[in-house]
Amino acid sequence: MAENLPAKLTFADLEACGPGTPAGRYLRLFWQPLLRSKDLKVGDARPVEMMGEHFTVYRGASGQAHVVEHRCAHRACPLSLGWVEGDDIRCRYHGWKFRASGQCIEQPAEERSFADKIRIRSYPSREYCGLIFAYVGEGEAPAFRTYPDFDKPGVIVTDPPEILPVTFWNKLDNDHAHVPWVHRATAIRKGRDDYLVIRKEVVHETEYGWKSRRLVAGQEPTLTEVAYFFMPNARQFWARTRAKGFEGRNLLDTKMTWTLPVNDGTFVSFDVTHTPLTGAEGEAYAAARYAQQEAEAETRWDLAHKVMAGDMRLEDLPDEMSAYTSFAIEDYVTQVGTGPIKGRTREHFGSTDAKVVLLRRMWLREVQALLEGRALTAWKIPATPLELLAA
Repeated sequence: MAENLPAKLTFADLEACGPGTPAGRYLRLFWQPLLRSKDLKVGDARPVEMMGEHFTVYRGASGQAHVVEHRCAHRACPLSLGWVEGDDIRCRYHGWKFRASGQCIEQPAEERSFADKIRIRSYPSREYCGLIFAYVGEGEAPAFRTYPDFDKPGVIVTDPPEILPVTFWNKLDNDHAHVPWVHRATAIRKGRDDYLVIRKEVVHETEYGWKSRRLVAGQEPTLTEVAYFFMPNARQFWARTRAKGFEGRNLLDTKMTWTLPVNDGTFVSFDVTHTPLTGAEGEAYAAARYAQQEAEAETRWDLAHKVMAGDMRLEDLPDEMSAYTSFAIEDYVTQVGTGPIKGRTREHFGSTDAKVVLLRRMWLREVQALLEGRALTAWKIPATPLELLAA
C-alpha cells in the first residue's frame, strides 16, 4: 500500500506508475504487454522495465516465454545477464539456477545447498497478437482478454515499439482533432486530403471503456470513423492500409494500440495490425510490412529530434518515407513537446476534448474507488467482432 496518498485524486496524481502508486496499482490489475514476441528468440533473456519495475523475460527451449523477477536472490545480479538452460535460467554471477516458477534448484558453490528455501517471484505470461503479456499484480491473475476482431482469419503484424521520453498520458488521452494539423505534412505529401477534414467527434462510456464516432457534415460515417477504448489502456480502430505495394487494394486494417508507462518519464506503445489476407499473400504482406517498418525504425527518432531542435521541418521529411513512419514522427514531436503533466500550464478544454475529459474522469473514478476499497467497474470485452457492431 502506498503512503501519503491524497484524499481526492487529481489528474497529476496519475502520472507516477511504480508499485504502490495510484496509477501503478490500477494498471497492475490487468494483463499488460511487456515485449514484442519476435524480439525474443529461443534461449534469449532480456531485461524489461515496465511501470517503474524491472523484470527478466526469457524464452525457454520449449518456445514458451517466461517472466521472472529481474534479480537473482543471491547477490542481486540481473538474471537477464545469465544463461537460459532448457526452460530454466542460471545467474551469471555465481551460477544459481531457477525454474520458470521462480524456485531455485541449484547453488553450485554451496557445500550444503539451501536451494529449496529460495524462490524468486515469477509471473503468469501469455503470447497474443505478437506480444508477450504478463500479469505482474498481486493475487490471482484475472482471465486473459482476447479481442474478436484479431481472432479472425488474416495476418497480424506487430510494429516496432514506440518508446517516447514522456508520461504515458501524453499518448493515452490524445484526441482525434489533432489529425488535420499534426499530420498535415504527411497528408499533403501522400495526397491524402481525407486527413485534412475537420471532424466532430462524439464519445460515450461503454461496458468496456468508451466508443467514439467521428462525423463530417454531409457524409455518411464509415468504419474508419469509429474507435473503441478498452480500459485501462488499449485502443482499437480501423484504417485503410498504407503498406507499400498494397495501397490500391482497398484493404481495411484493424489496429490496436496498447500504451503503457515504462517509468514516470517514458512510455511505450505496442501497435498491432490485423489485415484480412491469408496464405502466401498474407505472408508476403507481413514480410513487406516488417521490412519497411524495421528499416525506418532505425532513423525515425533521429529525425524527430532534429525537428524538435529546429534543425528541420516536418515538411522536409523524405518523400519516400512511409506514412506509418512520418505519422509516428509527427506524433512524437507534439506529444513529447507537450511535456509531463505536472510541468504544464493550465489546460483549456474545448468541445473537441470530450474524449480526453471522459477518459480522465473514468480513470480518476476507478482509481479513487481502488484506493478507498470500493468496488471497481468489471469491464467486459464484447464477444462479437466490433467491426460487426460498429454501426
